[in-house]
Amino acid sequence: MKPATPLQSIVDPFVKGIRGELVSDLVGNDNPPRSADYLFRHHNVIAELKALEVDSFGESFRRKLGERTADWQRKGQLLVYGTARIDSHRLPLACQHELLDLMAAPVQRIVKAADAQIASTKEILGLPAARGLLWIASDGNQDLQPDTVWYLVTRILQKKQEDGTPQYRHIHGMAYFSARMIAEMPQTTLPVLFWFSGARDDSDQEMKALLGVMGAAWPQYVASAQKVQLHLVDKKNTP
Repeated sequence: MKPATPLQSIVDPFVKGIRGELVSDLVGNDNPPRSADYLFRHHNVIAELKALEVDSFGESFRRKLGERTADWQRKGQLLVYGTARIDSHRLPLACQHELLDLMAAPVQRIVKAADAQIASTKEILGLPAARGLLWIASDGNQDLQPDTVWYLVTRILQKKQEDGTPQYRHIHGMAYFSARMIAEMPQTTLPVLFWFSGARDDSDQEMKALLGVMGAAWPQYVASAQKVQLHLVDKKNTP
């Protein structure tokens, strides 16, 4: 079930607050082309916001996961008594690999769509040298570990064409963050937000600078909007 408040209504004011622009304001809303969401003109970056929600993996995924879980139980690789949540980190390594392969397809659809939207927006705005940012919000998929999503997207972005060029060549950076879910961790009594981000190319200083600005400003924005003190969990490396 999707949250009642659209994600953009939360993120749009944040973007404007760090000098970003809404692409919809630039191209108009009358029969708009399929485009990305935001332009950070000062960093020459086009960003597409995607949400991982409860329904992102769909009925097909849940059916396949049920079949795979039953198979693990038959083989004695998984013991479940009654109704229990499966912690992927506690599965045998072979089962973890199978689970990640199963999860990769829905995540790859998100990456593929974002890559196409960023490419289209570069053409629409006449910015062929702009770099693309895939910005993924965790928005109701609390059963997924953040590092699992980060690993999957990283693995997908490493895929190559036959000529050796990146399969998703319009994505130059990625950020994965908790949009409106405040979590808990045993290490702190404060509510927690997570923010994972990285530039595809470590020499891409403009992308790294933008991600630094966004990563620092987001928890401040959420803390102010929700009137809470937060603890930020971040992970910065190269997808």
